[in-house]
Amino acid sequence: MRAPESHRQSNLLLSRIAQALLGFTLLAFAAKAIADPAVQARYTPIVVLHATSMVAWLGLLASQAWLAAEHRLDLHKAFGRASMALVGAMAVSGAIISVNIGRELGRPEVTVVNLAAFVTFLPLYFAALHFARRRDMHAHRQAMLIGTLALMTPAYARVVQVAGLPDPVAIAAQVPITLAIALGYEWKVLGRVSKQIAWMLGFSLGVIAAMVGVLVVWFL
Repeated sequence: MRAPESHRQSNLLLSRIAQALLGFTLLAFAAKAIADPAVQARYTPIVVLHATSMVAWLGLLASQAWLAAEHRLDLHKAFGRASMALVGAMAVSGAIISVNIGRELGRPEVTVVNLAAFVTFLPLYFAALHFARRRDMHAHRQAMLIGTLALMTPAYARVVQVAGLPDPVAIAAQVPITLAIALGYEWKVLGRVSKQIAWMLGFSLGVIAAMVGVLVVWFL
């Protein structure tokens, strides 16, 4: 049995977006490692665990959308339940690394930026689970997508660093990229912006605004 064609196309589009984010992330971190070999000294076990879990998350998002498109719902649900362990590993390792790197580099702003990503991601992840239970699959997909986009700041930062630009450019780039991808997906699927997605985007951008406010008060 196949999913309705409109649902199938929506899931396939999400899968392609997730694959693109995965490819971009791998290229960004590889470029930084090549341009600045000194960062390889920081590849401690917990850093490797975090990197592996983040890559696994992007791969999972792509594969989950593909499984939904192919109506392989048993596998989709099984991987969905297993994702809680992966998210736990991402959050715990990410929090530890964020604090450690802030102390190591003497740059607490790095800690603030990294923690803000999970402040956005975790509520949206659990919102996505809630939407799935309610069978609101479009909101489910968008919550996963917008939450994942919140985690992309480190990848943007690697590109910015390789380009020799100031680190705040990564934060500035995150807003238009998040809006372009989430609203582009929304318009392609629905042809309009739903209230749920407007609230989710508002929450995501609100966290960014609060983070910037904290950084400005703290450092200026």
